[in-house]
Amino acid sequence: MMSLREDLSRRFEQELTDLEESLNMPYVTSVERIAEARGEARGMANVLLVQLTRTCGPLPEEIEQEVRDLSFESLQELAQAVFEIRSQADLQSWLDAHEDAVE
Repeated sequence: MMSLREDLSRRFEQELTDLEESLNMPYVTSVERIAEARGEARGMANVLLVQLTRTCGPLPEEIEQEVRDLSFESLQELAQAVFEIRSQADLQSWLDAHEDAVE
């Protein structure tokens, strides 16, 4: 990894701050973007689990964890499929068919 000299680092930070202010657009690091995406996925998984519990009844912890472990894209697919899932067996079949989509 390459590091800037301290004076260049301060200069970069100041120029970045100036640019952010001029564009009214904060710089978001890749780590922040990843954390934001994980937060969105976690929130989506929680909403889907509430919906699935209403449809299928209380879910075993293993199934809840499988849903939480799905990738964001698979959670989006499950959000569409939730209207066709009527039982824990339906949900387990859907999860089995998408088991390669775990993050």
